[in-house]
Amino acid sequence: RRMTRSMAADFPATQISSELEVSLEDELMKRREPVRPRQAKPHIMRRVEEVTEDELELVATNMTEKIYNRVTGTTCHQCRQKTVDTKTSCRSENCRGVQGQFCGPCLRNRYGEDVRTALLDPSWQCPPCRGICNCSYCRQRHGCCATGILFPLVQHRGFSDVHSYLCRLEFNFQ
Repeated sequence: RRMTRSMAADFPATQISSELEVSLEDELMKRREPVRPRQAKPHIMRRVEEVTEDELELVATNMTEKIYNRVTGTTCHQCRQKTVDTKTSCRSENCRGVQGQFCGPCLRNRYGEDVRTALLDPSWQCPPCRGICNCSYCRQRHGCCATGILFPLVQHRGFSDVHSYLCRLEFNFQ
């Protein structure tokens, strides 16, 4: 244990300083385990045949239909809310963890796609795998700022989803 000033009253100063130097050197020479990033959950690729009618009925079409549950819910990549509604399943081999899970409102408002159609398409890939994801994490990874709650502005400007609006903005800036 390192010596502190409050412990110094019981020991002579020379003994304290030499013990501190030794303990600091020991501390600096210790090999530490490298900090490893958290391992992503394994990606479970669901086949089209595994999707049931009950799951298709549980797809949320708007935010008011979502039931939040921190224990049994699954996380949406875009809004990061744990809800019990059915989410997409990415069919890409390169997809990681919950990256391919999007709830109905996020997929429709952000990318103009439907979860039911995505679940029944055997070759559907999530927006991050296609390189078009506009969530704050993916945009930050690509050096862009987060969009925030952009959907109301997008609707006001006459666009159906955020992705088409951002594509239009990028086209105008080039």
